[in-house]
Order: sequence, then C-alpha cells, then structure tokens
Amino acid sequence: MLGNDVVDLADAAGRHPRFDARVFATTEQALIAADPRLRGVLWAAKESAYKAARKEDSRTTFSPSRFVVYPDDARRATVTAGDRRFTVELAHGDGWVHAVARGAGDPPASVCAAVEALAPGADESHAVRRLALATIARVTGIAGLEVVRDGRVPSLTASGRPVAADLSLSHHGRVVAFACVLR
Repeated sequence: MLGNDVVDLADAAGRHPRFDARVFATTEQALIAADPRLRGVLWAAKESAYKAARKEDSRTTFSPSRFVVYPDDARRATVTAGDRRFTVELAHGDGWVHAVARGAGDPPASVCAAVEALAPGADESHAVRRLALATIARVTGIAGLEVVRDGRVPSLTASGRPVAADLSLSHHGRVVAFACVLR
C-alpha cells in the first residue's frame, strides 16, 4: 500500500516545543534539536506511513508518536508503527519535502509522483486532483480519468470504470503532491 505526504517547510518551521513533545518520539526530538530543519521531513515521513497503514488496515488511528521515523539518509527513511515497517522515499524541493511510503514488504513498483506549487487563492483539493489526473494521463495515455473516493481513500476511474491503481493525495501550505502506483 502507498501513502504520500508533502510538507511546506516554511509552514512547519516554527512549531511550539509542546507540539514536538506530543508528536515526536524521544529519538526524533533529539534529531530535531540537532537540526530543526528535520521537523518537516520527520512529519512527512510519519504522515505518509500512516496513510499507507490506514489503507492496509482501516482501523489504524493516527497517533503520531507511535509512528517512529529512522532516517537512513536525505532520500530514505524507515518508519515503524508497532510491528509494522514502512520504507519512505524522500524528495526535496524549493521549500518542501515529499515523502512516499510503502510497506517494507511490498514488492517493488514504479511510482508516478509530482509536486507543484499552489497558485494563490487556489483550492488545494481541486489543485492536487488536477495535478494527479494530468500527470497520470500524460504518463499512461489513459483518457477520461477521474478521482473518486472510497470513504476517505482516493481512487481512480476511467470513463466510470475502476483503474487498478494505488493513489495518494496530499497538500500543505503552498504545495500539493500525489503519488500513484499503477498495477
């Protein structure tokens, strides 16, 4: 299962210490103390892993401190939540970080993903759907794509028929992002 999250680093910079104590494990708080820029990276990794976990088991609740991030390097991290493990790929851009998580045991698959600046005054939900649909249509050549929801989980249809895909949408501050694996 796939999850993604994007964090506008300018928006994530000035969090209150009580926020950090509430959502980050002790090991993560030490990383943030050493380099406050990691706050957004750790948060994006947590959120992306949660989204993947929730798809795997809809009873999963988001208790941020239970999703513990172990950075491997600037482009990769491992997140644990109890006995579940997630591999997270990280992409960095101009003022943002994008995290894409998959179950550690998931088979390798090509991920179609994109991040885009949000136009001033634009609707975040509309903008991220437009980005996902345009990018996926360009990559696949599939016409008539639409994003639909199954509860809180987005999925794809083409001309009203389900598309075998795992889609995740995200927005924060000035950026929108998506990730998708086509099966």
